[in-house]
Amino acid sequence: MRVFWEQTGILLPVYRLAGAGLDDRDIAIKLNVTEERVQTCMTWLLHFLKLAARNQLVQYASGGSLSL
Repeated sequence: MRVFWEQTGILLPVYRLAGAGLDDRDIAIKLNVTEERVQTCMTWLLHFLKLAARNQLVQYASGGSLSL
């Protein structure tokens, strides 16, 4: 299992691709990683940004206004 610091290198690409509207499967294909790894990153991003749902993350990452 990879340590946290090795996994952080993929967080920004996952964040950007989610903001572009890609789903977990498409992100996994584009980054050549497993869908499970993308889901783990999404969960971590939601927690870190204190967001409740993926659609909030997508809106936040795409630069849209976000009302919590």
